[in-house]
Amino acid sequence: MKINRSLVSLIISFLLSSSLYADDSIRLVTLYAIDYRPYMIVRSDTEITGIDVDVTKAAFAAVNVDAVIKTAPWKRILKSLKHGRIAGTLSCSKRPGRDEFILFSEQLSSATQVAVMAKQTSSKALIRISDMHQYSVTAVEGWGIQKQLERLDIAHTQVPSIEAGINAVLHRDIDLFYNGELTTRYIARQNGQSLNLKYIHFSDQESTPFYLCLSKRFSGSDKLADLFNQGLRKIKESGEFTEIYNRYL
Repeated sequence: MKINRSLVSLIISFLLSSSLYADDSIRLVTLYAIDYRPYMIVRSDTEITGIDVDVTKAAFAAVNVDAVIKTAPWKRILKSLKHGRIAGTLSCSKRPGRDEFILFSEQLSSATQVAVMAKQTSSKALIRISDMHQYSVTAVEGWGIQKQLERLDIAHTQVPSIEAGINAVLHRDIDLFYNGELTTRYIARQNGQSLNLKYIHFSDQESTPFYLCLSKRFSGSDKLADLFNQGLRKIKESGEFTEIYNRYL
């Protein structure tokens, strides 16, 4: 007998979704993260922690949902969100065009973008964001921060990671690494580089909120968002939210 592979796949998908949505409630959700410390700390495929990871798990646990966190490259995560192949991702920001395919939760965390510089590099001319035009600048490739530089038409190079950005201002001919302050401080401290860096705040820069971002094309995303928001409020009221932050900071 010839097996209809498409029909088998459809049946399997139905059975899986039925187990997740038994009694009209979600029991399990799989979400994706990248290494963006201390919000998301990916040590291996099976060891993923961090402030936003722990907050997300705790928020879902508060409403009886088990949140499994996996990792994948950011470009693949974003593409999968667009097509509804995954439920969502942690610690993402609102960017032009994203609301077409992403459902944003209540605010999960935030980051303040700063100019990260070597201690000896002069920052006297650096007051507003537009002042970066006067410096050699780098940012992590493909991140929202780097896209912001493109929109502002600020010339810059791209690096593959935060560690590479820090090393660029310490050991290469780069004046300024544009990145989130908290995550850069965390990684610099881990690598023993804190004393060699300084962080310059811009007078016209506001903090960037981060959210749990769910795919609008993923079945049940509205329900997931509601559950997460309920759980987030619960752990803030109980004090667990603050306890998580205190563990890392």
